[in-house]
Amino acid sequence: MDKKFIATLVKMTGIAAACAIVNILLYQMPQLHDQAATFTYSVATVYGLFFGFAVIILFALHLIAKNDASQVGYVFLGLTSLKVVGSYFLVEPILAKTVSFPSERINFFAVFMLFLFIEAYFTAILLNKKQ
Repeated sequence: MDKKFIATLVKMTGIAAACAIVNILLYQMPQLHDQAATFTYSVATVYGLFFGFAVIILFALHLIAKNDASQVGYVFLGLTSLKVVGSYFLVEPILAKTVSFPSERINFFAVFMLFLFIEAYFTAILLNKKQ
């Protein structure tokens, strides 16, 4: 493994862990604790799933960048599309719930957007790397 790739994974892990800790602590507040108890997926599970998706995507992009750097953008778009499809199947039970508190939906999409931003950021770094 490349040292830069490992550094990228460490950075992503740090960002994800910091955001997950803040999010978990947020749902420990008395006003939100009861809502968190009714979640389909726990906050940690959502972060774990999206972290796993991100690691797979970044690993695949790293491999593609080594072999054919001109294809990195296309692979990113394809893998991100697959992630969106997978995320839809995960979020479907959450959307089907008829609950007066939308915090679970907001949390799911916020975590989705966080990891999408992280993946796009590191993809941009790969795309801007001098050959």
